Amino acid sequence: MYTASLYAAFASLIHNKNSELAGKRVILFSYGSGLTATMFSLRFHEGQHPFSLSNIASVMNVAGKLKSRHEFPPEKFVETMKLMEHRYGAKDFVTSKDCSLLSPGTYYLTEVDSMYRRFYAKKDGDFAACDNGSVANGH
Repeated sequence: MYTASLYAAFASLIHNKNSELAGKRVILFSYGSGLTATMFSLRFHEGQHPFSLSNIASVMNVAGKLKSRHEFPPEKFVETMKLMEHRYGAKDFVTSKDCSLLSPGTYYLTEVDSMYRRFYAKKDGDFAACDNGSVANGH
């Protein structure tokens, strides 16, 4: 989660401070296992639409995404984690097709065959930039 937390914090910065960032520099630092680390800096410029900081913050829609989260009891979380543990590294199974909690445009795993090939589908919706239907291993 190191990389995810770095970019979640970066998204939070743009969401909360986009009007104050023009001309500022930020340093991003991430470390992971194996004694590796990455550090880089970015300098913000206001830019022009659609690449303005305010538009980027608007398009990210952080507040809307946070509000769209679903609350579950701890027992449901434990049940979900046990299923994920059971399927980790497994082959020859088909997943549940219930994607009602996924956002439009989200890709999700539908099947892992006997040769460990993974198959995906995309939830219908108006969010998608392109729609190829079913996708196997990114092709």
